[in-house]
Amino acid sequence: MARLARLSLPSQVHYVRVYGAADISLMPMFEDLDAMLSLFSKVVSLHHVDMTGYAILPSQIDLLITPRNSAEDVSKFTQAFCRLYSRYFNDAYRRSGALWHGRFRSCVVQGKDRCLNALLYMEWLPETKGYQEAVLYPWSSYSHHAGLRNDYFMAPGKEYWGLGNTPFERQKAYKVLFPEGYPKREGEDLEKHLIRGWPWADREFLLENHVEPSRIWPERGRGRPRKSEISN
Repeated sequence: MARLARLSLPSQVHYVRVYGAADISLMPMFEDLDAMLSLFSKVVSLHHVDMTGYAILPSQIDLLITPRNSAEDVSKFTQAFCRLYSRYFNDAYRRSGALWHGRFRSCVVQGKDRCLNALLYMEWLPETKGYQEAVLYPWSSYSHHAGLRNDYFMAPGKEYWGLGNTPFERQKAYKVLFPEGYPKREGEDLEKHLIRGWPWADREFLLENHVEPSRIWPERGRGRPRKSEISN
C-alpha cells in the first residue's frame, strides 16, 4: 500500500519528531545544547516558522512549529535543521555517517486544548521517559516558559500567551499549571496521530480543509477524563 504524503497546512501548529540513529546520543555534551539552540534560531528565520515548544532527548527531538506562509516550510525547516546539526555533530565528534533514523514524523495539531496538551506532553517527555524530572530538565522549552531561560527564537503560542498579561504573569501561571500534567488519553491520542501522520483536530476543521477520509481518526466519546487518566 502506498504511503500517504505528509500532510502540512500553513498557519497551523505541527508536532514534529525526528529520531536519532541507534546507539547515538544526540546530546552527549552540554555544549551541544547551545549548538542546537543556535541552529533553531537560524533555521526558524530561514524557513519562516514559529517555534512554540521543543524537547531534546538523547534518542529523539520533538518540536512544535507553525509555518507562517507555506506548508512546505515544515519539511524545509526540519530537513535544514537535521542537515546542519548532523554537520556540526560529525565535525565535533570526528565521526561520519547518518545521525538520524528514518523520515521525520509530523501531524497537524488544532484546537486550544490540543495545542496546550501537546506542549505539556512534549515538555513532560524527559520525565515520562525516565531521564530527569521535567522541571529540572534543561533541554526543553519548559525552561523558557517558566522564565528560567530566555530562548529568543521562541514564539509563544496563543494558549501560553493567554495565561497572563505580562511575561511574569505567564511564567508564574505556567509554573502552577505544569505540575498538573496533561490528560493521559490526550497523550495517547497525540502519539497515535503522530505515528500515522494524521491531523489531531476537530472533525469540522478537517472537513473545512478537505482532509482525506483516510486521515481522519474515528470519533469517540468526548467529555472530561477521570482523575485516574491524568498524568502527573
